[in-house]
Amino acid sequence: MKILSIDTSSEIAQVAVLENKNVLKEIHNQSKKEHSETLMPMIDELMKSLNLTLDNIDLIACTKGPGSFTGIRIGLATVKAFSDAKKIPIVGVNSLEALAYSGQILKGDGEYVSIIDAKNENVYYAIYKVKKGKLSIYRSPDIMQISEMVSYIDNLKIPTYFIGELNIEKIEPLYLAQIAKEKANSKDVCNHEYIEQYPGLAIGAGIAAYNRYNMGIYGYSESINPMYLRKPQAQRQKEGMSDDIAILEMGYTDLEKIKINYQKFENIWDYKILEEDYQNSKYYIIKQNEEIYGFIGFRTIFEEMEIMNIVTRKDKKNQGLASSMLSYVIRYAYFSDIEKINLEVNEKNKTAIDLYKTFGFEEVGKRKKYYNGDDAILMTNFVNR
Repeated sequence: MKILSIDTSSEIAQVAVLENKNVLKEIHNQSKKEHSETLMPMIDELMKSLNLTLDNIDLIACTKGPGSFTGIRIGLATVKAFSDAKKIPIVGVNSLEALAYSGQILKGDGEYVSIIDAKNENVYYAIYKVKKGKLSIYRSPDIMQISEMVSYIDNLKIPTYFIGELNIEKIEPLYLAQIAKEKANSKDVCNHEYIEQYPGLAIGAGIAAYNRYNMGIYGYSESINPMYLRKPQAQRQKEGMSDDIAILEMGYTDLEKIKINYQKFENIWDYKILEEDYQNSKYYIIKQNEEIYGFIGFRTIFEEMEIMNIVTRKDKKNQGLASSMLSYVIRYAYFSDIEKINLEVNEKNKTAIDLYKTFGFEEVGKRKKYYNGDDAILMTNFVNR
């Protein structure tokens, strides 16, 4: 499979062609010209050097953010045009995941903390785990201050690699403090390392796209959109919004608030069923500015966890809320020595299935005609395998 991969999320534009996971060639451009001026000539040069045309390309990959808003839009517009013209499948890869894949090329298994500067001492970051060569999300992409980010790096038992735009002078003392706490509690701590030189994001995105394609996670031009982790500051201030999104254990007051606004939530049980399940399961909510935007419920039996329900509000879809709740529960499971997490999903809910796969869930079976005639796909994440 030949993959054309493009990254325009930073000042350095990069394009690459891969054969499966092997890089055939990559070129990058550090000129001060806009990506709109340099991208197409770069692609043309790359393809000609390999004696290829778009007719030889089986899959297109493109970083979709976070990063430069303008650059991302240029990259996405270009690959959408290629996809439409030649009916080539396309995969959008977030820049933080592309960083983790670039790190994996160098270091193999471990935990990868991907970091992109978000200005004003904030960073875009995400944490990925690579086990036996397989990458999955451990903490979903977010934006926060460096000091807060370091506090979320809580799995020090495996090698940890920081990769991306690194402010080592600020990260290192904070991380050493984390290590000291672990050692004071007689816990094992593995080495950590900063990766400042790594294959470009077009290469990482190309490998990610190849893996996604083989999991059935791909689409065409209409399926790829920019990844924005927050609204512009001026808009947030105008709307009186806080940047803080909290995940908290659900209380009876929260359940009452959900009941009052139940029509705002999509594809969920009858409220009485939810109320009954609340008595037997552990539920968490995700909220901002005192508004509840979603919730997740699960039960644990010995070393297994069953996710009962994961729901976001209709007007808050595609904002990363489900990802945030999933990453929270996976971390909860990891530190509770849960061996595996199970869930079931309607076979027609491709968006949810694709999301679960990115978090390391595998299809393990089916329940025939479980959802009003539709099959239920049974999925498992082997957390501590």
